[in-house]
Amino acid sequence: MIECPSCGKKHRVGTLFCTECGIYLPTGKTLWTEPFPTDELSAPRASAWDTEVPRGDENAPQTVRVKIVDTGREVVLPALPELLLGRLDPTHGIFPHLDLGAEKGLEMGVSRRHAKIVQREGRAYIEDVGSANGTFLNGQRLTPYLPYPLPEKSEVQLGRLRLQVIIGNS
Repeated sequence: MIECPSCGKKHRVGTLFCTECGIYLPTGKTLWTEPFPTDELSAPRASAWDTEVPRGDENAPQTVRVKIVDTGREVVLPALPELLLGRLDPTHGIFPHLDLGAEKGLEMGVSRRHAKIVQREGRAYIEDVGSANGTFLNGQRLTPYLPYPLPEKSEVQLGRLRLQVIIGNS
């Protein structure tokens, strides 16, 4: 076990952020991500991920609605076969479909590439993609790189950040 130098909470070896106070455990200091200029955020970004799957196919991906529990902000994500959840980091080429930086993602333990929602053959799955502080589905910690069935309505926790996830029009 390692002890947080700021608040004294004990954590498993290998944990990067204190779940109590958010301190970066290896250095004992708070980390900050350089803010991305807002004027550049409005520019359209073209990539292979931005193409929606045609409707009419019952196995086609559905939209994903996400509500951030602490702030109440709701986001509707496009109907794509794979959606990345995490924090924006343009310096390293990381552009998640859901950027949680504005919700104090860094302080809440959200990794840049934290988890992904995958939709295949009419079913939705969630997978932790090797995050530092874990992904939880309805209170159960997920094993990294193992897809778990994602119910139509569920609570997902990335680090300490809680989300309500709704697949489709439920």
